[in-house]
Amino acid sequence: MNICKTKIEMKNIFIQLYSIIVFTFLFSINSNAMIFECENGFTYKIENYKNQLFIYYKELNKDWKAIVNSNISENKYELILPNSQYLGCANKNLAICNYNTLITYKPSTGEANVREVIRNDCYIGTMGCNKYEKGLELNLRRCNVINNISTSN
Repeated sequence: MNICKTKIEMKNIFIQLYSIIVFTFLFSINSNAMIFECENGFTYKIENYKNQLFIYYKELNKDWKAIVNSNISENKYELILPNSQYLGCANKNLAICNYNTLITYKPSTGEANVREVIRNDCYIGTMGCNKYEKGLELNLRRCNVINNISTSN
């Protein structure tokens, strides 16, 4: 009787695995993804599924998190991640710098990079207290495109 029970359990496991494989295959047919592994310690994934973009990020050894707010233009991905701000100054009356993450990608060369774009006139409290203007780009880092499946639509 234990052999019959084991065969039934194995059959159930096989059916579950088969379902997962089929679902994954069907999803991959209908989606296109670009994954950027960047020197800033983050990985970004941009999926195009049925002409709708889904954007995720993760830190090293952590789970993927969805990005809700973004501004996308051709080969430029401006991402608004939570808690994106620099260390404030000792003087708490000075504005703290908030930033967006900007990824640029050149398909012709495969070159990609990431940087931070200041969202407000503000002050950063590292190495003293320094003023930064809105729109300033900081911390340029390279990215490797580790998966690029072009769309055929």
